[in-house]
Amino acid sequence: MRKCLLPLVVAVAMTSCVKEPILIESVVNEKARMDQAENPAMKFLINEDLGKREVHLSGLTVKDVTVSTNIDYDFCVIADVMTKKGLVECHIYSKDVKTVAGLVKGKSKINAVGDFGRFFSLLDDYYTRLEIVKATITPR
Repeated sequence: MRKCLLPLVVAVAMTSCVKEPILIESVVNEKARMDQAENPAMKFLINEDLGKREVHLSGLTVKDVTVSTNIDYDFCVIADVMTKKGLVECHIYSKDVKTVAGLVKGKSKINAVGDFGRFFSLLDDYYTRLEIVKATITPR
């Protein structure tokens, strides 16, 4: 019985560590749900659910590489994505400084996978801004 139990415990532990993937259109749809929710507890739950997801972005053109405003990272890769709701600016944070150093503003194309961080907005033409942390950036 113990021989069967150990692999089961390991399998359950491993699946609980894997984050469910989400694409940018779905992230934007969740943002719209948050904006429509009047109940702050519902907004909190939607945000919590997004925090358990892994955002997948592909075919982005690097708009800029800047010094990070997130204290856990040194640099930030910025890229725009057009969605049905409007333009979304993605702030992508990665610890892989070597890959980030090789990116060229306006020329490099990347794919990125990382954890949902948060939404933030400024008074401009963007629908929203999205923070992606613990990202893996792959040049194309």
